[in-house]
Amino acid sequence: MNAEVKSIKNYNVFNDIISYLYSKDIASSSGNSKYLPQDATNISNTRKNYTGDIKNFFRTLKGKEIEHLSENDLVISKSELTSYIKHLQNEGLVNKTIKRKLTAVKMLYKYLNHDYKEYVDLSVFDTVGKLKTIDRNWGRTNKEEADLIAEDLFINERQKPLMKKLFVKAATRTSFRLNALLRIRWCDFEHDALTGHYVVTVIDKGSRVVTTGINQVFYEELSQLREENSLETDYVFKGLSEQSVRDSLKRSKERLGIPPERDLKFHSFKGVGIDYVYEHTGHDLLAAREQGNHSNVSTTERYMSKRSDITNSAGVTMDEEIDIRPLYEASKEDFIT
Repeated sequence: MNAEVKSIKNYNVFNDIISYLYSKDIASSSGNSKYLPQDATNISNTRKNYTGDIKNFFRTLKGKEIEHLSENDLVISKSELTSYIKHLQNEGLVNKTIKRKLTAVKMLYKYLNHDYKEYVDLSVFDTVGKLKTIDRNWGRTNKEEADLIAEDLFINERQKPLMKKLFVKAATRTSFRLNALLRIRWCDFEHDALTGHYVVTVIDKGSRVVTTGINQVFYEELSQLREENSLETDYVFKGLSEQSVRDSLKRSKERLGIPPERDLKFHSFKGVGIDYVYEHTGHDLLAAREQGNHSNVSTTERYMSKRSDITNSAGVTMDEEIDIRPLYEASKEDFIT
């Protein structure tokens, strides 16, 4: 008599999705415990974004929360995926955002593929046509304007004015992104005995460990926050959040009369350091790329405010007035020679 063979493991879709989302936090540590946040409850932005994208995907296509998904709910067709893309477009999302959301779902399916081979078909993601995207350029600013905004925050903000001022100054000097700056701790600074300055290391976009230099003078400015912050914490900018920083910048732009059409964002400060390095290294694009922590120069150039030389373009030179008086004054010999 043949005994019925039962699977040793009883798969649970929800638990496996949660395991996948936890893996986003593990990846964000880059395997280096030194740069892990001290707060064990801290959730990476990658995990937050992926969680929202995955929940929205299954709510839209299957009408379920991820807690109630079965193996059969993992089956998706090309037409379903196409309908989901159309749904996102109807909500007003641009193609670049849609591609990011689809990436979150595709990466989940790759993770689940090993244990759910009967239900997961990765080829579906390749059958959907490519979405054309246009890289967005943020509003440009410079060191002088960034310093002006920093001083305005110090003078006019009611809550944590010194911290907000130094936060902007740190952004222009490091070219770190907003969420990376918020995670900087005092233990991330190391004194460089050779130069007398400091090296600061953080985990930035793509779970990459990024390092840059900080002048001793600015480090001493930052050290004021240790005295101001009465909480026992190692986070340099403890008490700030992404939303509070954006709200403060919005108020500052209004006070300084910076028009909305300039589209100046906090991310614009990243380009200040890139521009500064480019100009002070004799237009070295590789140095500017390193400042911006980019994989390729084309990405770096999107952040730069360098202007193209148009003096020799046809649209300018064709309509320039040409002084022909020297022709009338020239002798026969002048033409021969």
